[in-house]
Amino acid sequence: MHTHGTSSRRASNALAPARTVTRRDAFRLLIGAGALAFASPVAAFATSQSDIDAAQSDADAAQAQLDQIGQEVSDLSAQLSDTVGQIDDVSAQIDQTQSDIDAKQADIEAKQEDIDTTQKEIEQKQEVLGQRMSAAFKSGNASTIDLLLSSASFEELTSNIYYLDKVSEQDNAMIEEVKSLKADLEIQKAQLEDDKATLETKQADLTTQKDQLNQLKSSQESQLADVQAKQQEAQDLVDQLNSNVQTLIDQRNAELLAAQEEARRVASYSSSGSSSGGSAGGSANISSGTSGSQAAVISAAYSTGSTGAGFCAAWVSNVFANAGVGTFYGNACDMYWAYCSSSDRSSIQAGMIIAVPTEPYSAAARIYGHIGIYVGNGTVRHCASGVVMTQSLDSWISEFGVTSTPRWGWLGGVALA
Repeated sequence: MHTHGTSSRRASNALAPARTVTRRDAFRLLIGAGALAFASPVAAFATSQSDIDAAQSDADAAQAQLDQIGQEVSDLSAQLSDTVGQIDDVSAQIDQTQSDIDAKQADIEAKQEDIDTTQKEIEQKQEVLGQRMSAAFKSGNASTIDLLLSSASFEELTSNIYYLDKVSEQDNAMIEEVKSLKADLEIQKAQLEDDKATLETKQADLTTQKDQLNQLKSSQESQLADVQAKQQEAQDLVDQLNSNVQTLIDQRNAELLAAQEEARRVASYSSSGSSSGGSAGGSANISSGTSGSQAAVISAAYSTGSTGAGFCAAWVSNVFANAGVGTFYGNACDMYWAYCSSSDRSSIQAGMIIAVPTEPYSAAARIYGHIGIYVGNGTVRHCASGVVMTQSLDSWISEFGVTSTPRWGWLGGVALA
């Protein structure tokens, strides 16, 4: 059974295995708390991780504010769209009401024509009746008496009296009929005028409502314009802060590379005096043609002692620090996803780290994985269960590659020379 964990300075909330590393995670792995702190010579970076963290915090806060403003813009746009929809609906109602008013007016005018025609009929009939009454008045009752006296028999007299009564009744009925028709037409016209007045009141109310909606629309458009202006200002601020973060990162990377170059120079200068002997489980067997920082790492892999059970990644960090290359913090899983990219046997080189993000031999190992250093000649040095040991590459891959694929690569992305 093997237990493996993070370096002694790893934060307590270690990352769980993941297939991707975010930009900020990569920054922290590369130049953050576990970036580079050379043992010799001591590198004093002008750009600190706290500077980067503070700049990133400002950028995150500005981004949160931008997101909030964006939501406000979305809400106002929805409100404005709803108001425009209401205006369109009211405009349609106004148009329909105007159409109804026009139709009522046409009905009123048609009814007025009927009333005028009926009035003429009344006037004509009244004129005829008046003429008849005038003639009767001028002749007095002579014509009626003559009609009655001229009757040759009682039956004819009765018939003439009946005729005179019927003529009088017809005249009266005719006049009353026309008057009744006119009264009905006047009632219908009055109803149409009431309907028209109701429609005009409705139209006035709709027009008032439309005016209010247009005022609301203008207010919302003004608010939206103001918020969109704020949104642009917030976007400019986010872009500027992100640019500041990237500038700090670039500065830190430049300082990192300069320190690495100095470390390589020191390692190259001192490699000729490096001891070929080792401790903690074997002696260095440096491949021919290996020199510089690559030889220094291999030598340190044999001379660096155990960091204790569960701290395989800490041992790897110590090896690279002792070799003068730099100190890279993180657990085996972190280093696997950040720096190990190949599983091609032909690409592995001495001084590369070899790791798995998870392996089944303990609860911690399932979370943090395991890591070692390939020292050439088909062998791997690693700290397992608190013991630094040498194991063949084939055996290491077979033992630790049970649940995930072993990969290898240069720690920190620094190709050893």
